Amino acid sequence: MIAPTFPWAEEFSEGLALVQVTGEALGYDGRWGFIDKSGIVVIPPVYERSYDEVQDKAFHEGLAKIEVSGKSGFIDKSGKVVIEPQFSYAYPFAEGLAAVTKSSSGNDGWGYIDRTGAWVIPPQFEWASLFTEHLAPVNRAHDCGYIDTSGKYVLRPTVSPGEKDCASVWGDFAEGLSRWKFGNKYGFIDHGGNVAIEPRFDLTFHFSEGLAAVQIGGKWGYIDKSGMIVIEPKILSSAKDFQNGLAYVVTKNGEHGYIDKSGNYVWKPTLQGLD
Repeated sequence: MIAPTFPWAEEFSEGLALVQVTGEALGYDGRWGFIDKSGIVVIPPVYERSYDEVQDKAFHEGLAKIEVSGKSGFIDKSGKVVIEPQFSYAYPFAEGLAAVTKSSSGNDGWGYIDRTGAWVIPPQFEWASLFTEHLAPVNRAHDCGYIDTSGKYVLRPTVSPGEKDCASVWGDFAEGLSRWKFGNKYGFIDHGGNVAIEPRFDLTFHFSEGLAAVQIGGKWGYIDKSGMIVIEPKILSSAKDFQNGLAYVVTKNGEHGYIDKSGNYVWKPTLQGLD
C-alpha cells in the first residue's frame, strides 16, 4: 500500500503516521515527519526522535509530541507548533490533558497541562501517566494511586510493604479494569479499587477487546474479564493487545506473527529485521 522507502515507520493514528525520512534507521542523525495514508509527507521531516521512556509521538486528540534540542512540545495536524518545546518528558494528550515534567531526570515535578500548555494540575508527582477512563496513575513519595482530572487522589489500593516502584504496580484503566500488583502476583481492580480478578499472574497488560495478555510460568496467554483463561499460555517472548481481532506476538525464537481470538496463528511467525 505504501512502498518501503523509509528508514523507519510507526503506526497510523488519527490518519497520520510518524516516519523517519533521513538518516540511519533510528539513528540520532535521523529526521522525522508525518505521512498520510497515500504515503505523502504532509508534515516536513524537521523533528528529532526522542530517546526517553515516553516514546509515543503519534497524534492523539489532534496533537503530537515533537522533540527539538532535547525538549518536548506539541504540534497540530498542520505541523504548527501549538505548545513550545520546554518539557524534559511528556506523555501524549488523553482526555484533554498531558502529563509532563521539566525535571532533567524525569524523577519528579510531574503535572498536567491543557492544550494551551497551561498547568491544570501543578507539578507535584514523582511520576504521572496518561488519563484513561477519567483516572491517571501517579505516585508521590511512593504513594501509588490514581487521581481524577482535578488532581485529587480518588484511589489508593493497598501496596505491599517494601514495594518502591509504583510503575510496576499500577496499570491504566481499560474497559473498566486496571492491573494491580499484590505481593508478587498481578490481578485486576475496578474503579472502586475492589479486586475484580484475583492476583495469580506473573505479569499482565490491560484489557482490549475483552481480553488481556497474562504471563504464567514464563508463558503468555489471554484471559477474559471473569479471569478465565480463553487462550492457553504459549511459550512467547511477547504478547500484545488485540486490535481489530488480532494480537501481535513474538516467539521465543524472535519470530513475529499474529493470532486471532481463538489463539490460532493467522499470520504465521516469521523472522523480522532491519536488513
